[in-house]
Amino acid sequence: MKEIISFSEADTKKAAKEIAKKISGKKAGPRVVSLKGQLGAGKTVFVKGFSENFGIDPCLVKSPTYTYQRKYESDGVCIFHFDYYRLNESNELIENEILEIIDDNNNIVLIEWPEKLEHILPDERIEVSIELEGNKKNTRKIIIK
Repeated sequence: MKEIISFSEADTKKAAKEIAKKISGKKAGPRVVSLKGQLGAGKTVFVKGFSENFGIDPCLVKSPTYTYQRKYESDGVCIFHFDYYRLNESNELIENEILEIIDDNNNIVLIEWPEKLEHILPDERIEVSIELEGNKKNTRKIIIK
């Protein structure tokens, strides 16, 4: 487990890039990142930094809160960004779709609100929790497991 204190969006993106570098180019090992944290904690900011490591313009990265999923491609890698905040209950169609995407070794999957589908996610994954630090407006604690 590793803890990082972020004082800005730039710090959060930097932490995300560190994790992305560990995944970059690997065909084996964890290719799923679960992102936990309350609304406004910085999960999508994290995805922006992560994706930037793969040459994706962070301006293209947007929260998929209303679409559930966004896909970003660069250099033969597909990054899927899921947000299950609005998902009331899981169903077989959603579960099969995400399992199919996870099974493709060219895909990297980042999931906001993974608690809603945790029962189908692979054990081998990186778990990131982003917590607001007290009343400090821009300070976050990022916990990586």
